[in-house]
Amino acid sequence: MFAQEWPLMMFTLVSQLAIGSFLMLMVVRSLLLKQNPQEAAKLTQPGFKAVVGIMVVALVLSLFHLGTPTGAYRSILNLKTSWLSREILTAGGFLVLSFISYQAFQKEKPSSALGWITSLVGLAAVLSMSNIYSHSVRPAWMNANTYVAFFGATLALGSAGCAAFIICGGKERQLSENVAVHLKKISFIAWASVILPLIYLPIFISSLDSGNMAAVASAQLLTGSYLFVLILRGLISLVGAGSLYYALKQIGNKVPIQKWVYGSLALIAVGEFIGRYVFYGSAVSIMIGLK
Repeated sequence: MFAQEWPLMMFTLVSQLAIGSFLMLMVVRSLLLKQNPQEAAKLTQPGFKAVVGIMVVALVLSLFHLGTPTGAYRSILNLKTSWLSREILTAGGFLVLSFISYQAFQKEKPSSALGWITSLVGLAAVLSMSNIYSHSVRPAWMNANTYVAFFGATLALGSAGCAAFIICGGKERQLSENVAVHLKKISFIAWASVILPLIYLPIFISSLDSGNMAAVASAQLLTGSYLFVLILRGLISLVGAGSLYYALKQIGNKVPIQKWVYGSLALIAVGEFIGRYVFYGSAVSIMIGLK
């Protein structure tokens, strides 16, 4: 993989962590508001604050991919036809809206409308990222697998991130049964987001194997030099999702779970990192070999 692609790869992962975490925090916050608005605020506000910082890091990483970072503003001037311009607009919009949402949530009775709008803008950013790759000249990216990988990472990282932020926010006291119930639901989302991309992987490889020369070359990479890496990625991700479920199931049992939850987030992040590395490394351009 070319050195200049590393910042871009990290941008996609870090931004998806931020967007997914915000979305899952909104889900938990909305559920808790019905029973205990004060608890909803105390447990989720640290996470919303962290999302802003994470998204800043993501956008800084994206600048290193540009030949001239100071000219980044020019990349937004083609919204009608360019998914890159739309990605920049929606990712930047998500950062601004997430900061405004965090400030609004500190009020006594804030509305959830702004938070849900922010979540939709974040998902639009993930969709824009996906479309940039699906409209490329690399058959391995011109496939539904791109959407499965990007939205799967958003929900998997977001679910683990949300749980970690809430556990961090509630570490000074025992979490209520209501919180425990909702966090268990979040762990199921993490499970599904990890398992579904793994289930789709054989279908993806099979579709490449019946395609053009570049597609077949990508399939050979995935079943050859990257096969062990893919198996390792699957195992790490499954262990991460499993340990997250185990940890959240212990809420209320007076068992320390902070390290388990943080470790689960780390494992899922490592799994997604490996998966994204393979995503970039296995994509063969249809231009290779042409004169």
